[in-house]
Amino acid sequence: MTLTSPPCLFLDAETTPSQRKAVAERLVEKHPQSFAIPEQALSFLRSIHLPASLRWSFLNNGKAGTSTSRRFLFQLEFGVPLSAVWHVPQDINPDGVVHNLQGSSGILRAAVALPTPMAKITDSLRLTTVRHPASRAISAFEYLCKSHDMAHSWFAQDRLRMNAVAGFDWGTDCRTSRGFAKFLDYLMWSKTSLPYNEINPHWRPQIDNIVPTVFHPEIIGRVEDMPAFFHAVAERLDESLPSEFDLPPANQQTYTAGRDWLSNEACMQLETIFAQDYTWLGYQPDEWRKAPA
Repeated sequence: MTLTSPPCLFLDAETTPSQRKAVAERLVEKHPQSFAIPEQALSFLRSIHLPASLRWSFLNNGKAGTSTSRRFLFQLEFGVPLSAVWHVPQDINPDGVVHNLQGSSGILRAAVALPTPMAKITDSLRLTTVRHPASRAISAFEYLCKSHDMAHSWFAQDRLRMNAVAGFDWGTDCRTSRGFAKFLDYLMWSKTSLPYNEINPHWRPQIDNIVPTVFHPEIIGRVEDMPAFFHAVAERLDESLPSEFDLPPANQQTYTAGRDWLSNEACMQLETIFAQDYTWLGYQPDEWRKAPA
């Protein structure tokens, strides 16, 4: 079969470190209320990925359905499911291939690697996904415990800090309500002690990941109703979903307890840590009793 009009890929060179630094400095100058230092602006731009068509941009908000969303966007962009298999040793995500589409393959490109990233983002359909803070925290804690099970380099610095700062015992506290309480203590310590770009995006407040005053997302998918997100995006891009479209959740965690970790005290602490997320996204704190883990 001959492709008369193959999908476009990024085949040109990415921007240089000095170009990226200049872009970050301009972003700090324009949005000082959102970015205190260039490193924060760079972190933000690294989290946004675009296809070569530049018709949409997706901001990765950790532990909020990003793997599933990226598989969906690949299929929508290229007309075929993502079927390539790639074991990524440095990634504990079993669906690591979907988070490595940016790079030399040219499938996607991080905004930070574009010469005029904010202009390209502004002209695109801006997409992201969110999740109820309680179920997202459960997912993040499970992911952290998984990294310990594997003795993996992912989150190693956080595991060490939790051991020291929160008294977390990695031999007995994993996947327990006591351990989850210590995890929340660590999140509180991180929120008050670290600049937000040094807090891991898998559990950093979603408002700090997305920076809505700068990114201005047009469609926000909710993990609680991903089909609505898929249909809204396809409609805006004037694309049709396959007649039997059924995308199972990718990188789905297996929970041994989940809601059992959410004591009344834990829920109150979640309300404090993620207060802005609850307000901005309209989630209700008591929804944790029905929020899917």
